[in-house]
Amino acid sequence: MNRTARRKMIEQLVSDHKIETQDELLALLNQHGVETTQATISRDIHALNIVKANDGEGRTYYVQLQLTPEHDFSRLYAGIRDNVRTIETVQFMNVVKTALNSSYATILGGMFDELDIPEVVGTLAGNDTLIIISKSNDDAQVIYNLIVEHMNSHL
Repeated sequence: MNRTARRKMIEQLVSDHKIETQDELLALLNQHGVETTQATISRDIHALNIVKANDGEGRTYYVQLQLTPEHDFSRLYAGIRDNVRTIETVQFMNVVKTALNSSYATILGGMFDELDIPEVVGTLAGNDTLIIISKSNDDAQVIYNLIVEHMNSHL
């Protein structure tokens, strides 16, 4: 099976099942006649924008970030409103806290990266903390204002 077909199969499996580990995904692929390695699966997961999400009951599973080609800020705004708890600016960076153990920082970081916002140089995400890096303190302030404007509980 070629890379395109394998990745299409991975997208379908992630959509249809709550897959918790790469080993589970590898086993499902094998059941569907796809022979591959864990290293290849890891690269495919990254290329397909597949991340871990929390189900609210302490279990994590893979989901695919749906990146739209157009700049749809409504998803970003909804994500900020529903998930951002606090934000603090430190010089040219914003430190954003999302719901504890939600894995939403990764999803939110992906949205910021995909939208190509000029004031965002890049993002770094952990489980519930997102660092948004800007070129200058002024650019960081623009991002801070954007997030505060769309937070559920304004600072």
